[in-house]
Amino acid sequence: MRPLNPLIGLLLSVAAGACLAAETYKWVDERGVINYGEKPPANRSATPVNTQPGGTIETDSQLGQKVDAERRRIAQEQPRPQVAAPLPAPPLASARGMDFDVFIRLQRGMTEGELLLRAGKPDHESLESFRHDIVKTYYYFPTVSNPFTTVVTLRGGRIDDMDRIRKF
Repeated sequence: MRPLNPLIGLLLSVAAGACLAAETYKWVDERGVINYGEKPPANRSATPVNTQPGGTIETDSQLGQKVDAERRRIAQEQPRPQVAAPLPAPPLASARGMDFDVFIRLQRGMTEGELLLRAGKPDHESLESFRHDIVKTYYYFPTVSNPFTTVVTLRGGRIDDMDRIRKF
């Protein structure tokens, strides 16, 4: 059985080479479907398809060496940046607050998604965890037109408590 192993290996390599050497054609049939095959149909125009692999496969070390060389080349080509003055700080976001008509429509048991949909993003939020229960507190700060601080507490993703305090 031992002398057959090299013979089988040789036959497999010849068969694989024959498969790679076969030409492939592409054509469109009467229904508009694109077809591929080794023999083109007699009644259709077919174009040969290039089935030879076009790229190379690089190992990790070769790729790493190329990337390092490319980074060094780019670093050498780029001029050194001039030190510029620091950018001004972005302006602080003003408080949005929560209108009274939105507050009275909120109810205990309402989901966090409904709250955010109705009231919008809060001005400040805090996150705590008590006994495997996540507690979020959303703060809507007072504005000139609405001098109330609204505090909404959520437990497990639902409104648990709401408070509206007049502070300005």
